[in-house]
Amino acid sequence: MFAFGANRIVNITPADVKQRLEAGEKPLLIDVREPWEHAEGHIPGSILHPLGQIRAWSGALNKQDEIIVYCRTASRSVGAAQYLQAMGFKNVKNMSGGIIFWRGAVAR
Repeated sequence: MFAFGANRIVNITPADVKQRLEAGEKPLLIDVREPWEHAEGHIPGSILHPLGQIRAWSGALNKQDEIIVYCRTASRSVGAAQYLQAMGFKNVKNMSGGIIFWRGAVAR
C-alpha cells in the first residue's frame, strides 16, 4: 500500500484485497462502476454504488468504517476515494489497477 496526491489516497493491491477477504476480514467493498459493468462481473460481496451517484449514497455510510473502492482500471475509484476523504471518511482505500487486475472469484 502507498499514498499519493494531495489527498493522500491509499492504494491497496487486488492481491492484498483478495488475501484479506480470504482471511475473513470484511471491509466495505464498493464498486463505483455502472450497473451494466457490475452485471458483467464483480467481486463477490461488493456493493454497487456508481460514481455518478456518490452524493446520494455516501451519506448512508459510516465515516469510521474501512472502505475499499474499485472500478475497472482505478481511474474512477481514485475520484471516489478523494471525494469520500474530502467528506470526512477516515479509512478509505483505492484498489489499484481495478478489477482488470483481480485474480479472485467474480460474481455475475
